[in-house]
Amino acid sequence: MFFDRRKTPLGLYLSDISLKMIQFTRKRGGFSVQAYSDTKIPKGAVAGDVLSDPKLLSKTIREAVDNPKFGKITTPYVIASVPETKSFVRVIQMPIVSEKEAEEAVPWEAEAYVPLPIGQVYLDWVILGQEGDKMTVLITACPKDYVDQFVSIIKEAKLIPLALEVESQATARSLVSGDVMGETILIADIDTLRTSLIIFDKGILQFTSSVPIAGNLFTESIAKALSLDMVLAEKMKRETGLEDVDGKPASPALPAGRQAGRETVKKALIPVVKNLVDEIINTIRFYEEHSAQDRKISRLLLSGGSSKLKHLPSFIHENLTHRAIAEHSLRSLPGLKVELGNPWGKILKAGQVPPLSREDSLSYATAIGLALREAE
Repeated sequence: MFFDRRKTPLGLYLSDISLKMIQFTRKRGGFSVQAYSDTKIPKGAVAGDVLSDPKLLSKTIREAVDNPKFGKITTPYVIASVPETKSFVRVIQMPIVSEKEAEEAVPWEAEAYVPLPIGQVYLDWVILGQEGDKMTVLITACPKDYVDQFVSIIKEAKLIPLALEVESQATARSLVSGDVMGETILIADIDTLRTSLIIFDKGILQFTSSVPIAGNLFTESIAKALSLDMVLAEKMKRETGLEDVDGKPASPALPAGRQAGRETVKKALIPVVKNLVDEIINTIRFYEEHSAQDRKISRLLLSGGSSKLKHLPSFIHENLTHRAIAEHSLRSLPGLKVELGNPWGKILKAGQVPPLSREDSLSYATAIGLALREAE
């Protein structure tokens, strides 16, 4: 079977909660959306990034391919994501060696950084440059057992995996484009169960980490504060978010006797979001302390399905601005821009309307980046 170069591979992003796919077709130097799919993962198929039920997962992937939300998937070729919890990314410095010598030298150097025995991971690396007697190398490691199992699941779904890629690399590919390519960017990819913090500098992925502060925790805080079940708390989160509701109409999501509690939604969210701000600051501090040059993070991009929380960018910006006084040693905080990411920056020309709403697009950022991998 030959790969039609007019079509890009299917980008497949898998989480514990959902499966997202997108395929593009090349069109006059650009791309158009061929198809996309958003499918709920059946309970028990994936748990804590463990592929618990391979047969059920293969079946779910196949059904998502056969029944997309839009268009028709016309390629069997797939670029799939590896979650942050199953991967390790680091930029390291090591003595300069030849390309041939690097085959042995890089894995030996990587042993000091990778938290698993080198024999148990697939290790990939790219030499980024040289300075003095040192060279800079980007290393990526993923457990063999996870990768082998996921590849088997994809094949069982009658698809052909071309590559597996760390989520953070794909997310950065879709969000960092155009004028911001020369900046040092921090991405907060806020999903349902975790937030991935990604630093992209000089066109290169520099650092990744993940924290368990995300959409479910937002919902749980509302449910606890208002004594609601998770379904109703989720509705309140989406309707109100961090918005001030004084003087606004009653919520149709709440029973009449609980309208007063609507004002509590923002109060319930504030401590959780402030904890996320703390993690963002910790990431900025780590990067500034370990950056070889006095680099400054100039922009924070928010993505992921839970970044749709109302007034989240302005709330985070306000809190970072206040913290700039207390954290005066951090050069990135004063003037740090906070905004929602745009996953269509490399795809749509000026004036073109995205095929998905801006809000829905944020949850497709990783899938979009995966689908664009071969285009690079």
